Amino acid sequence: MADQENDIYSGDLDEDFISEEDKFFSEFQKEEKESEKEEIIYESDPEGMTQHLWMVSFADLMTILMIFFLSLFGYAYSGITSNYEKTVTMLQKGVATQKEKNILEKKEKETNAAAKLEQFIKDKDLSEFAKVETNAQRVKISLSNPILFDSGSSDLKNEAIPALKEIAQLIRTMDNPVIVEGHTDNVPMISKRFRSNFELSAARAFSVINYFISTEKMPPSRFSTFGYGEYRPIGSNDTESNRAKNRRIEINIIRQVEKKS
Repeated sequence: MADQENDIYSGDLDEDFISEEDKFFSEFQKEEKESEKEEIIYESDPEGMTQHLWMVSFADLMTILMIFFLSLFGYAYSGITSNYEKTVTMLQKGVATQKEKNILEKKEKETNAAAKLEQFIKDKDLSEFAKVETNAQRVKISLSNPILFDSGSSDLKNEAIPALKEIAQLIRTMDNPVIVEGHTDNVPMISKRFRSNFELSAARAFSVINYFISTEKMPPSRFSTFGYGEYRPIGSNDTESNRAKNRRIEINIIRQVEKKS
């Protein structure tokens, strides 16, 4: 009786094993037949093999565009310079209308002036005391006081003349308005001549404007001045080096953006 039961169970296992084996080989044969069909299709229709190759070129294009825009982002993140502006303007001119090209040519002129000034600062080894920044609203030239003035004075130093002369030559090539700003640190003003840092900063800014008007013979109508005293620092006033950064003159060449009608 026990032998009969074992035979029955073993028979069931054999049937299950055989059925699973047959199933496996059946699926394998189906896959082989489908593979053979695909080979026949590609042999009869060679374009079938290359119909998706466009994706390779498309992927290459996307990679190149990604690298390009990452490069532009890198330029912008590291600080907007005249080189960055030149690159953007060149790209814009390639797709601009004639009216837009006229605006871009003016923008390019402003950018070239900033580039020349950057080169002048580099050639004269003035990078520690002078800086040029460019954005959509203005070209800002920052000059620290050691170049222009002695401590507590609003009289231009002789060493300041070459830098101001170079700036004047660049301003003369444009018709943009110019705003000169004076800034100081937070050390209280102790002087018979100036009662506060406001007065000192305004007097220093006016000295720069007076040089452009009286010495360089530039139209007074182009210039305006502001004295901000200690109230617009670019750094904290906790150390002497930081206070030196705050004692500065900023010459802003205002970029004239044409309004859309």
